[in-house]
Amino acid sequence: PWQMLAQERGVRVAFVPVTDEARLDLDAFERLLAQEPRLVALTQMSNVAGVRPPVAELARKAHAAGALVLVDGAQAAPHGPVDVRALGADFYALSAHKMLGPSGIGALYMRRDLIEALPPFLGGGGMIRRVTEQGFTPAEGPAKFEAGTPAIAEAVGWAAALDYLDALGWDRIQAHERALTRYALERLAEVPGLHILGPGPREDRGSVIAFWLDAAHPHDVAEILNYHGVAVRAGHHCAQPLHDRFGYPATTRAGLYLYNTQADVDRLLAGLHAVLERFG
Repeated sequence: PWQMLAQERGVRVAFVPVTDEARLDLDAFERLLAQEPRLVALTQMSNVAGVRPPVAELARKAHAAGALVLVDGAQAAPHGPVDVRALGADFYALSAHKMLGPSGIGALYMRRDLIEALPPFLGGGGMIRRVTEQGFTPAEGPAKFEAGTPAIAEAVGWAAALDYLDALGWDRIQAHERALTRYALERLAEVPGLHILGPGPREDRGSVIAFWLDAAHPHDVAEILNYHGVAVRAGHHCAQPLHDRFGYPATTRAGLYLYNTQADVDRLLAGLHAVLERFG
C-alpha cells in the first residue's frame, strides 16, 4: 500500500533495515528520523520473525521528529491487551481473523483530533450529515469513514471472539504462549539444517516461528506437514523484502496460539523428520 501511495501521490517511502536477528536497526531508525518524515509506520509484532519492537519508545522519538505514528497491530492484538495511548499510536490497525474472529473485517483506531481533521475517503450512505444539489456535509466522528452497509454479522462475530478471549484471561493466554514458544524453539533446534528467521526464546518474542529447512523448499515442507496433520503456511508471508534480506526464497511458518499444545509441537517435529527422510 505504501508503494502504491508513492506511485499515486509521489510520496517517498524509506524502510528501516533490520539486524541479523530481524530486529529493527535502532541507529538507522534515528538516522531516518533526521529526514523529518511525515508518518512512521511500525509493526507491533512481525508476522514472520515474531519480533516485538519497542513501539512506545520508537513512537516517542517519531513524535519528537514531528511525525505521526501508525502501528500495525494485526499480529500483536490477538496475544495481549492493547493500550493505544501507552503505545503512542496516532493510528492503530488490527484484523479480526487473527484473533478467532471472522474474516473480512478489521478496525482502525484514530486519535479524535485526526478523525475530525481528515476527510472521508469513500462516499456512500451513512457517512453524510446533509446533502444538497451543491454539495454535502460529512457525518461527525468515525461514521464519516464508514460508508455503506457495515459488516454486521462479522462485527457480531468479532465481538463474541473478543468476549471469549477476555473470559479466558490475557495473562493466562500470554503465559501459555510464552511456554509453548520456548518449547517449540528448543525442539526445532534439534532438527538438522533448520534455520529460524528471527530471535531465540526471549520475552520480547512472539509465537510465530518462520524457518528454512535446507533439505526441502517450504512448499514441499508444508505439503508433507499437511499430510501429517500439521497446518503451516509456506511462502513470503506478505514480507518478500524481509526474505530477500536473509537470502531465503521463502520460509515455512508455524503460528502457535492459545489452542495449541506441546503435542502439536511434537507432531510438527515428527512431520519435519518425515521431510528429512523424504528429501534428506
